[in-house]
Amino acid sequence: PPPPRPPHFPYTTLFRSYLDWLRNILIFGVFIYHVLRVFDPLIPWHINNAATSDAVLGILLTINPWGIPLFFLVAGAGSMFALRRRSNRQYINERVNRLLIPFIVGSILLTPFQRYLEALHQGSFEGSFLSFIPELLTRSFSGNLFTPGVFGKWGLHLWFLGFLFTFSILALPIFRWFKGEKGESFISWLCRLVEKRGGVLLFILPLALARMLVQPFDPNPMGRSWLDFVYFFLFFVLGYILYADDRFAHAIRRDRWLLFASGIAGLLAFFALFAVYGDVALEWGVTFVLPWSIILIFAFTLMSWGWALFVLALAMKHLNFTNKLLAYANETIMPFYLLHQPAIIVVAYFVVQWDTGILVKILVIGITSLLIALGLIELFIKPFRPMRRLFGMKPKRSKEEKTKTSLA
Repeated sequence: PPPPRPPHFPYTTLFRSYLDWLRNILIFGVFIYHVLRVFDPLIPWHINNAATSDAVLGILLTINPWGIPLFFLVAGAGSMFALRRRSNRQYINERVNRLLIPFIVGSILLTPFQRYLEALHQGSFEGSFLSFIPELLTRSFSGNLFTPGVFGKWGLHLWFLGFLFTFSILALPIFRWFKGEKGESFISWLCRLVEKRGGVLLFILPLALARMLVQPFDPNPMGRSWLDFVYFFLFFVLGYILYADDRFAHAIRRDRWLLFASGIAGLLAFFALFAVYGDVALEWGVTFVLPWSIILIFAFTLMSWGWALFVLALAMKHLNFTNKLLAYANETIMPFYLLHQPAIIVVAYFVVQWDTGILVKILVIGITSLLIALGLIELFIKPFRPMRRLFGMKPKRSKEEKTKTSLA
């Protein structure tokens, strides 16, 4: 007889609270990541400290393969829940309000000054902010604009919102297909695969295959290019699939340590290649070289999928609760995401000029920029309905609405 199906977990607010926790923790993780980028010895950032840190590089390289993919996985899961109670039109309208409008607003209001400080710091421009605008406009609309990299060119860190909005539109027909007879049969077939121990690791194959097919034709695989676009889109779709049936969640919890081990295996293979071949291994991630690029791709994908799902399993076990902190974070997550990097860049522009140690600079940049971002939200965004809309917050409920909710 077939194995018994795991018990159904009701789609209640409490059951989904760990996804909210995870989303907010990931946003705060991006904040820490960007603070550390100031001291990255490998890839230059907008503001760079003269002294760098190999320890910081190790942290960044360990987080990079799975952090952003997990973001899109959680976003795909959110789309699954959203489409349970929304029509296509309602879903698209919500994505416009919560993603596209904040991207446009942030690109217009926040990108120019960040670019200006970057140019001053790097010595590529001298002059006032107003005199910098024509050069910024020329740079923003030059070159090939039909590329995912345009989201980063216009919005810097807001590329994530541009990707996510585009994914939401592109994936909508796929998500609706999943709800049909053929789509349900496909998901049931996947469920039968993951019911076997270790079956959830089979999803590594399409992810790795996608990177193998796109990387040889991508002129800029190290940036937010077509390689990232396709790879993250698959994580977004897989996030929907993983929450389309409870058997996936059961498999993730059951195989969590196997997933962790696969990530360790990928990390060891990744660092072994760099230890033996040095900078040559970097070229295998840019230009497609057989068989080394394939080995590097599998190592990277093992880390991406293995650790993303391992962290998801930890959240399922330990973060399935709600409190006032979660409610506050859910409300302010979008404006914090928009404001955190501009705050970091402004503070770092001055702090990197200090004659002091790296740890002190990290603490000063992190604490000061955090307080600035939260202060701006509390003083200039949260109290005002137009600002809430522009920065992706939900409308502030009136006292009458709160009263009706409490009496319902």
